[in-house]
Amino acid sequence: MSPHSLAMYQLIALCDAAAHRAPRLPFSIAQAHDVMQIHVACRAKHCARKAAARQVLIDSGRMVPDPSRPQ
Repeated sequence: MSPHSLAMYQLIALCDAAAHRAPRLPFSIAQAHDVMQIHVACRAKHCARKAAARQVLIDSGRMVPDPSRPQ
């Protein structure tokens, strides 16, 4: 993902409530990484899309959550 497209998707994520909805189908690992970058400013407990991406990365062993930090 180019830096320009990432900035565009981050702007959409900030402005469009629908951009925070849970996906209809589970994300692939690559998609989950992209979603985590796009929704970097979101908290997983408030953003269903980031929560779904986070769970894919945890389930695949790509992410190990720090229990002392908020979601």
